[in-house]
Amino acid sequence: MDLTGKPAVPFALPDSQGKMRHLTDYTGSWLLLVFHRHLG
Repeated sequence: MDLTGKPAVPFALPDSQGKMRHLTDYTGSWLLLVFHRHLG
């Protein structure tokens, strides 16, 4: 499924200090998201 050009679904994740960061906090800014798959 090609999602190029489609908006991301709204989400929130904790930063390294535990503060919740929402995708909407970065509206109008460039944002690079890196997801790692944890193997274990």
